[in-house]
Amino acid sequence: MLKFIVITDTHIVPNKNLCNGLDSYSRLKIAINSINNDHPDADFCVIAGDIADQGDESSYLRFKKLISKLNIPLYLTIGNHDNRDNFKKIFNEEYSDENGFIQKIIKIKNQKIIILDTCNENLLGEGKLCQVRLKWISKNLKNQKELPTIIIMHHHVSKIKSPYIDLISLENPNDLFKVLKEHSSIRHIISGHVHINSTTFQNKIPQTTIAGSHHTYSVKNIFTPFEYPIGEIKKMYEANKLNSKKIDKMSKGYENLILSEGPAQYGVVLSDNISTTVHFHNYIEKNKKLPFSETKLKF
Repeated sequence: MLKFIVITDTHIVPNKNLCNGLDSYSRLKIAINSINNDHPDADFCVIAGDIADQGDESSYLRFKKLISKLNIPLYLTIGNHDNRDNFKKIFNEEYSDENGFIQKIIKIKNQKIIILDTCNENLLGEGKLCQVRLKWISKNLKNQKELPTIIIMHHHVSKIKSPYIDLISLENPNDLFKVLKEHSSIRHIISGHVHINSTTFQNKIPQTTIAGSHHTYSVKNIFTPFEYPIGEIKKMYEANKLNSKKIDKMSKGYENLILSEGPAQYGVVLSDNISTTVHFHNYIEKNKKLPFSETKLKF
């Protein structure tokens, strides 16, 4: 039986700072202690992006010192809040593939784990897989293609039916599905990014999002309508048609989303030659409502 941990959205900030009113450093420290105490038998841990809230070197250094206390092997990738260049200033090429992206192939216990880097130049936080990364995925899927395969990435691939959150999903999901459809060994796609639990099923592939280490959203309000697709917003931005009045109008509904300080959680994945299961370990159970903060849409 393969067992591994997935942590997402740690959002580490410089020393003594808070992120959305939360001490993200202390929250990750609690997660590490929980994993060491409750899951010391796990084969490894993956941190699936948004490691540093502002992508700054000092936050990556804080993160590196703290995560060294984890007692199991560690793999990393990055998300939209991260900065690949600053990440490498702290970690060098330790977590990079041959093309310089923060992604990795793990082959263990007759299974394959593909960790993907979906970080790309973005406007609001959307992700994208370029042709180089898509070819890398295809190549590695063809290698021992019979192995059951789990994919871990920061951005969610299929929409979770939340107009605001889906605005910043993977921008080119069809390109990924085109690669994946040639391989029947894909067991599951696991991601973070959305700060809420969800399960979707598309193109015969189950997908799970993990709420993560930072704030979470209430399901009560995540279905707030939003009429502007990301492509349209980008065109307005490029044409310099986004003024403060327009942005306020677009962002108004976002204020209805409820942010909570918990539960903070990581995923516990159990997988063998028959099935793959994702459990959710809540290591902070609090559900205190947080005030509306800087999470409002920005350009």
